[in-house]
Formats: sequence, structure tokens, C-alpha cells
Amino acid sequence: MRRNLGSVTVRLTISICAMALAAAPVGPTAQASGAAARVTAKEARTVHLVETAQLKLAREDGAALVEHGHATGTYNAPVTAILTIHPTYVTAVVTIFPRGGSITGTAKANYVVKSSTGYYGGSFAITRGTGTFRHVSGKALGISGAIDRYTFDMTVKAHGPVNL
Repeated sequence: MRRNLGSVTVRLTISICAMALAAAPVGPTAQASGAAARVTAKEARTVHLVETAQLKLAREDGAALVEHGHATGTYNAPVTAILTIHPTYVTAVVTIFPRGGSITGTAKANYVVKSSTGYYGGSFAITRGTGTFRHVSGKALGISGAIDRYTFDMTVKAHGPVNL
């Protein structure tokens, strides 16, 4: 039996078109899923933190003073500080709780007593964040303030660049 070359060409053309149509939905879907699977970096945003907080003694925990209060400035939020006063310096772990997470850092500051007030000033470094602040960082921050040596009420000022 003889085949007509014209019908073979038509069948081959139809077959190629059918494969092209069948593959067409797969192409964009594969591209879209490939694009969605790619990880893109988010550019870090730097904010200049300027916070002032008034804290009151909540309790003593051994040599540490646990203080609670509220900060105003860049983030208007609750603050907790765990403070240890040494003869010439102060160490602290400070956490602020802005909406969406928390930012925690450690501080070490020189400490000087004048009358019934202790004054401190030094450095503050962010050690961790949670929630929307989980990638926060900052090492060149300053911290200063005063502590009433009778009531242990305290003022804290923190400032410097924070990378979000």
C-alpha cells in the first residue's frame, strides 16, 4: 500500500501542533513556580534609634535589679531592663517590645555617683530580635541615664543606628 506524502505531512504537522499546545501550559507554570521558588534578598533598612524610657523597680533578683517601664521615641513601647550595678560600671540586658516582636541588647556603661543619683553612659549592642525584628542588628549604639539610689527609679536613653 502506498502512502500519500501529503497526508504524512499533514499528520506530522498536526502532531507537532498538538504537542506544542499540550506543552504550552506547562512552560509558563514551570517558569512561575521557578520564579516563586527563588529566594530574593531584602535590602536592609537602617533606622536611627532614639529612645527615652522611664523605668521603675519591679523586683530584685539577687544582685540584679529588674525594672519595667515605657519608652518613647522611635518605638513607643514597653521596656524591661535587668540591671547590675558595680562600683564603677553598670551592666544590663534591655528588651523593648514594639508592635510585632521584641529587640534585646546588652549594655555596659561607666557609673559615677553624685549625691543620691548614679549616672551611667556607655555602649549598647543588639543581641537578638523576635517576630518582625528577628533579623535586627546594631553594635554601635550608645546608652546613658540616671538611677535614683533610694527608689531605683531610672531614666534610660538609647541612640544609634539599627539595621532592620
